[in-house]
Amino acid sequence: MNGKDVRRAPTVRGVYTIMPTPFDERGRLDEHSLAQLTDFLIRCGIDGLTILGFLGEAHKLSESEQETVVKVTTATAAGRVPVYAGASAGGVSLGVQRGLRFLELGASGLLVAPVAADAPAVMAQYRALDDAMANSHPTAPVIVHDYPAATGIRLGVDLLVRLYDDLEGVTTVKLEDPPTGPKITALRTAGSDIGVLVGLGGLYLVEELARGADGTMTGLSFPELLLKVTRAHESGDPDAAARARTAYFDAAALLRYEFQPGIGLAIRKEVYRRRGALASAYVRPPGAQLDAWLAEELDHVLGHVNLKLSHG
Repeated sequence: MNGKDVRRAPTVRGVYTIMPTPFDERGRLDEHSLAQLTDFLIRCGIDGLTILGFLGEAHKLSESEQETVVKVTTATAAGRVPVYAGASAGGVSLGVQRGLRFLELGASGLLVAPVAADAPAVMAQYRALDDAMANSHPTAPVIVHDYPAATGIRLGVDLLVRLYDDLEGVTTVKLEDPPTGPKITALRTAGSDIGVLVGLGGLYLVEELARGADGTMTGLSFPELLLKVTRAHESGDPDAAARARTAYFDAAALLRYEFQPGIGLAIRKEVYRRRGALASAYVRPPGAQLDAWLAEELDHVLGHVNLKLSHG
């Protein structure tokens, strides 16, 4: 395996929340809400946090703001859970520089999307990052973000297997290439040990876990739901798993409503605001804001699923 056991970084497993980046009503970065949300999510019981993803509006943040997000989140987490930072960029060199900087600031690992479609270019991109991390951050995991809807790039099963086999730092894929179930099965049938975290708002988590996923990394504003079904699956108790599936399916109205293109981020921020974790649901332009219609619809959805806004 090309010496991968020399410094094999750990596979990422469990339930990880992709955090939105909080702003005040004028669109300024809200560091207080950022710390508050970080602490709120940790107290919900999640296994780790992911910042500066697509949900985190990273593309709307300056380099300085991105670094502030890393500093505040990692300082607030204070080692209680790992914090993974999105280090995607339009170019390979910039992505490497950004990733190394985030690790220096305290991030536990990186979430990185591909920047080119052909397999040799993808291998070269992740190899450049892996080589750069080899001495300074040898055991920090790199999570490959397989999200064609956002990147326009689809990563084949063979390529994902090669990335895992050839690069010691690449340990996990965040798989958001629907239909996700067959792709998970293909990875497992290929005999790969690559970690598989799923997303897509948690819509298919029950089926993805049954196919061999190792957990989830998504932005659902009630991570307690993700935890319940994942922990029940991990326990191997069929009765507990059945109860968790029922509760999860009962909450499908919320998963569906939150995962709306264009407006889903504003909805999630509003739920966090109602849960006391954010001061404002503001989304930086050109992102859509919550209006009266959406707020009323959210009232109906939350009333239907009967979820407790407070955690614990």
